[in-house]
Amino acid sequence: MARDNIEAKVGIRVTMTGNNTEKGNGKATGKQVRAIYAIAREQGINSEKLKKHIEEHYGVDSVDKLTKEQASKLIDKLRKVEEVNGIKDNNGKGIKEVRAKITRIEERMAEIEERLMKLEVRYEKILSKLIDDIEIKQGVRIAEVEREVRAIRGMLKEYFKKEEEHDKEK
Repeated sequence: MARDNIEAKVGIRVTMTGNNTEKGNGKATGKQVRAIYAIAREQGINSEKLKKHIEEHYGVDSVDKLTKEQASKLIDKLRKVEEVNGIKDNNGKGIKEVRAKITRIEERMAEIEERLMKLEVRYEKILSKLIDDIEIKQGVRIAEVEREVRAIRGMLKEYFKKEEEHDKEK
């Protein structure tokens, strides 16, 4: 179960060696493998970078192929990175604190983007309704103009009819 979680989080197939307690330089223990992935994840080191580092420095292609000694050295190295990341910046903030703040800002930006998208949808609905209202009003106005034109035509027909009658009487 723990292996599945690690594999899902880092994207690398993990073969645990269990609680290897034998002395010497056997395979890395399951506890060491889990520690390596956990510390790397905390430091923002993705699975590709970790794999590349292991290949370049230890000559193996996965964490589970490390020896106990290599795993121990890698854990120490990752913890040193953790210590360096804990160093304060000029404003007295640790890098981890800065990363946490950046994460909060990114989350807030995502919330704002979501709200903006909702507002855009509302804007589109309102705009569409306004356009429909204008078209309806234009349609009503056009209908009024058509009635006036018909009335004028009727008056003109009557006028010309009277003119014709008047001309016939002469």
